[in-house]
Amino acid sequence: MDSPISPDAGIDTSSSPTEEATSTCGEAAVSAFVYPLAQQAALAFPGHVNDASQVDICHPFPLTNQAGSQVVLAALDCLRPYLPVSLPLYRRLQFGRFFEDTSCIITNLRRDDIRGSPQSSWTEAQNGKDDALSRPWFMAFVDRSCRPETETWVFGTWEAEPDGLAMGDKQNREAERLLRGLVDAVKRLPVLPSMHEAAAAELKNEERVDSVGNSPNEYAAHSDDPNIMLWGAIHERTMHILHRMGVIATQYKASAMPNHTFVFDVAETPTPPPLPKGLIWGEVHPRHFALVRSRTQIPRQDRTMVDLPSLAIYPSKSPSVAPIAWAFVGLDGSLTTLHVEPEWRGRGLAKAVATKLFRECMDGFWEAQIQTKFAHGFVQVGNEASARVCKSLGGRSQWECYWVRIDLGVVEDSPR
Repeated sequence: MDSPISPDAGIDTSSSPTEEATSTCGEAAVSAFVYPLAQQAALAFPGHVNDASQVDICHPFPLTNQAGSQVVLAALDCLRPYLPVSLPLYRRLQFGRFFEDTSCIITNLRRDDIRGSPQSSWTEAQNGKDDALSRPWFMAFVDRSCRPETETWVFGTWEAEPDGLAMGDKQNREAERLLRGLVDAVKRLPVLPSMHEAAAAELKNEERVDSVGNSPNEYAAHSDDPNIMLWGAIHERTMHILHRMGVIATQYKASAMPNHTFVFDVAETPTPPPLPKGLIWGEVHPRHFALVRSRTQIPRQDRTMVDLPSLAIYPSKSPSVAPIAWAFVGLDGSLTTLHVEPEWRGRGLAKAVATKLFRECMDGFWEAQIQTKFAHGFVQVGNEASARVCKSLGGRSQWECYWVRIDLGVVEDSPR
């Protein structure tokens, strides 16, 4: 999966790139940050069908032209009131790295639905507010060219309801209706060859297993079937609905494993400690990507890693030496692939890498209108070592999420 923390290392999360990269975060931090943030952007959503009973309510909006940039900015305006629950999709849109003909946003909202700063919830809808943003809505980022990596991130407003407020039958039915529309819209998108096709083929020979018995080959087993998609960071409430819809592919060994979602307030994280004598900061160089991949089962490819800001610790300045600890900022803004080599553990290096990454490689994510500087990371349930690292940084596990394979082949075609 694209983000869960490696069981034998530390946190596998993603954070946002910086607008002006520091020397340790690398040039990827600059090139990946496509769209500067702005306020009061107008969402360029066209109209959709008037009959609210229709499932065909979802429309894709390409992101690689000028109109697409306005879509991204207005999408952030819609998602912002739901932070931190909307954080994975929010950060994915902030990160950028959109591709022509394959990257799009899908939502049931229209251009006229956007009214400044939305503050909608299911409770408001029950109290009689009739605008679109006071009723359940969803938003998804989709890119069908990334197999076997994550192709879809989703947020639905039902995910942000307060703890203890059970989803009623009416809300469940509406959320399911919207998700069926999303799956139908995704099925209609053209499927191009994966940008990782050659690299994914090499994973078929990988037999090493992680702490739960899965190999890289098993994490990438769906890559040859265009009907199977990997959806990432799926909230537990949405996951229950997808189960009920019967669209989850269950034939794979490495499938639908729960992850803690740790959320951090960067201002409250510890100050990065100084490195032990002789160690130096740097970034992960492409020549070390094979080493990074050998320490995790997550099938993240070179073409992706080269775009991710990173930090690494080296035992000397010699260009021939390999790093002894590292972490990346993932496409969804999470701290990802945090790892310390076994012989260097127990010296606080994981904590040093994570806190420095939060404080120095995520400036491009912060916004003046958001007081809290949120960061996040995903830890596979049962990975106690990684969970301890997150807790030592002040992180709190706030909900469970999943990397899940969706089977478009079981979805019946709906009329256009």
